[in-house]
Amino acid sequence: LGAVSEALLGKQHSDELNTALAGIPHDAAHMADPLDEVHVEHVDSEDVKIAMIGNVDSGKSTLVGVLTKRVLDDGRGAARSRVFNYAHELQNGRTSSIAQEIMGFTTDGKQVVPEQARQNSAQSRNATWSHIVNNSSKIVTFLDLCGHEKYLKTTIFGLVGCCPDYAMIVIGANMGIQRMTREHLGIALALRVPVFIVITKIDIAPENKYKESMQQLCKLLKSSAAKKLPLVIREADDIVAAASSIASDRVCPIFTVSNVTGEGLEFLRDFMVRIVNRVEDCGLYRPPSDPAEFHIDGVYQVTGVGIVVAGTMKSGTIMQNSQVLLGPDKTGNFRPVLVRSIHSKRIPVSKVVSGQAASFALRSLVKKEQLKRNHFRKGMVLLDRSTVPKATWEFEAEVVILHHATTIKERYQAVIHCGVIRQSAQVISLTGDLLRTGDRGSIRFRFMYHAEYLALDLPLLFREGRTKGLGRICRLYDSKGGES
Repeated sequence: LGAVSEALLGKQHSDELNTALAGIPHDAAHMADPLDEVHVEHVDSEDVKIAMIGNVDSGKSTLVGVLTKRVLDDGRGAARSRVFNYAHELQNGRTSSIAQEIMGFTTDGKQVVPEQARQNSAQSRNATWSHIVNNSSKIVTFLDLCGHEKYLKTTIFGLVGCCPDYAMIVIGANMGIQRMTREHLGIALALRVPVFIVITKIDIAPENKYKESMQQLCKLLKSSAAKKLPLVIREADDIVAAASSIASDRVCPIFTVSNVTGEGLEFLRDFMVRIVNRVEDCGLYRPPSDPAEFHIDGVYQVTGVGIVVAGTMKSGTIMQNSQVLLGPDKTGNFRPVLVRSIHSKRIPVSKVVSGQAASFALRSLVKKEQLKRNHFRKGMVLLDRSTVPKATWEFEAEVVILHHATTIKERYQAVIHCGVIRQSAQVISLTGDLLRTGDRGSIRFRFMYHAEYLALDLPLLFREGRTKGLGRICRLYDSKGGES
């Protein structure tokens, strides 16, 4: 297959690639000190988040299971059964929710694989995570997203709200590039998430089909829309170059693997060791010394614990027993709550800092008030009590229309994805009378159901059917329509 790849890419491409790689430092790996105990102040291992995207049945969940459990698949779904969240996913073999799995590495790059990893129960999963966090200096978190078009909104939520460092686009060698492959790639590129490609099922793909898939892929990556140079990984030196150059937004590494025979998996694991997180470079986080801001992407009612919220720290630090503001609720107000306990990577910690994912058990600070599940929704935030937050109904964004079949004008409705916020909004006004595919302009939106907590300069994506636009918030308006 390596010879096929080389023949497809050609000498001219090789020269372009060498030029793009010139001057990039070879040693891209960075690792923190390993943890000493399971019950720790906070998880200080480097954490790299990778979103798994691609068409349905391309092998995303199977690849996650094979990598994290370090077991080969049997070709009938054994590996993916260790990743799925729900029974119906196991029955039909398709992901419908965001599943998370982790793999850990020691300071010398060896994968940490506890014995419990080969078992498949909630208890063994938690024990596995604890062992990995306790013994790893670097953690790779996989966000297994949905491939079916029916669940596109969930996939977009994962890409926008979970803030992955990289996107792994999985393509089945026997299927080639499908419409949802292009859709997912386009969204990742629009969000400026560095991407790399993994071609799976090379053990069952005929050579002519593999060759056709590779040709399609190289053509797509080199197109004016993507502007990437494909780098097919054939030897160890390619991995060093790929890990060093992926964040440059010019080179796109391509791995070819089989989850059944294990071919190519070691190259992929070595790549995971070398890539670094982008917390300081992506512009989505503020320092741990700033006021706390936590974005909620999940809410749970846990027996014996009460309300638990999950999400990502965008700014500052939250400690156990901190008093914070929760909101906005359906009326646009914020209420004081107490953080009773904190979990990060499924282990109890005493604090979390900007850039980390965590879950909090909360208690109301309002006398005789008990927090209920209907008080919460995705898109709410926890804020430092020193802040004076405002909920926003209307905002203005500078946008570019990525795709729209006709025109966008006043009263047009679309779903806004902005961080963990996902809500329909209506166009109140816009630059000129209308906008078409490729146009840039400013649009004033109004949320249709409830106010949200927004900030200036936040990136957003809006969609309606196959219509998509990308933008950045430039103005916020108060309840009276004045600029806030």
